[in-house]
Amino acid sequence: MRNPSRFGVAVGPALVALGVLAMGAVVLWATAAIPTSPLYAKVGPKVFPYCIGVGLVILGLKLLIDARGPGWGCEATDPNEPPLNLAAFGWITGAFTLGTILISWIGFILTATVVFVGAARSFGAPSWVKSAIIGFILVLLAYFGFARLLGLRMGEGIIESLI
Repeated sequence: MRNPSRFGVAVGPALVALGVLAMGAVVLWATAAIPTSPLYAKVGPKVFPYCIGVGLVILGLKLLIDARGPGWGCEATDPNEPPLNLAAFGWITGAFTLGTILISWIGFILTATVVFVGAARSFGAPSWVKSAIIGFILVLLAYFGFARLLGLRMGEGIIESLI
């Protein structure tokens, strides 16, 4: 599974680590090029990209250190792992695909409810009706929190036009 070099480092994991380090460096470099207005106090448009860049660099360093260890396990080839649940994968993939298609037609609330039901089903929820009710309530709370209280535009649709 491991292919250590003469330095005791597994080549594949080391290449992955270097790739993650390079991504982090590129994110930090690109973030430094973002123009900022003096109107921003301490938190401006660079804060989150810098956090992501630093996180990638830290992760890359950790992966590089791990490349010297006993190696990474692979769930796909581990005989003790259960096989991939294709039904669950299909439910979640279908839910997100359907959500992408439906959002402009039926709006945020109904689309997010459909996605919630698909996600719940992929995790093994037995009742789609119960999942739909729970999802609808949670989505309504999210809609009121973001669209009404914060004034953010969400996908307008059937339910949104009624409330």
